Amino acid sequence: MQANGRIPAIATEPPKRKSALARIGARAKAAFASAKGAALWLVLSASALTTMAAAGYVYWAQGVNATIAQLGAGKDVAVDPTGAPPALLEARAHFLLTRDNLKEAQPLLDQAALRADRRVHVRMLYNMANARLRAAVDQIQQGHFDQAIPQVALAKAEYRTALRLDPDNWDAKYNLDVAMRLVRDLPREDGEMDEGNVKEPAKLWTDLPGVPKGLP
Repeated sequence: MQANGRIPAIATEPPKRKSALARIGARAKAAFASAKGAALWLVLSASALTTMAAAGYVYWAQGVNATIAQLGAGKDVAVDPTGAPPALLEARAHFLLTRDNLKEAQPLLDQAALRADRRVHVRMLYNMANARLRAAVDQIQQGHFDQAIPQVALAKAEYRTALRLDPDNWDAKYNLDVAMRLVRDLPREDGEMDEGNVKEPAKLWTDLPGVPKGLP
């Protein structure tokens, strides 16, 4: 009994406890909040990675474009054929072919056949074939007919491949006809000429519509 003479009230109900279902709900809520935080972290991380990748691509593309511009300006910039994008393959091949360097241009054309789109591949085939015909004419003018014939044969094959990819390519059709006439008019081993012999090799060469064509 307290000093004031009053008896304290006795609790008539025991203290309330959370049911098992309520405890499970609370735990689930906490877990959900934690998961939301983790998901937000993942989203932010993915966003940062995407931004970094985009920035890296822009930097890479700027480097490629700068190299293409240097090649177009006549600067001899080496290019790795296995890693260069098709546009850079074409720019490097054009640089080499305008300087009659068919040997170094060939691996670029080989890579274009594997990775470039149809239009780029056709242009590179056409330019290579033209360069081969130019080399053949040079050999013919020096009397090296045995060296000229293989170059003409390769040029014809490249024109035909270009035409399979682009049947409406009029320049390739025309130059293929010129290449066929060039072989027809070459001297035989007995010194005779095939029927016609209308034009000298140099005149045939001037008939070509593109020697070789540059980048678009």
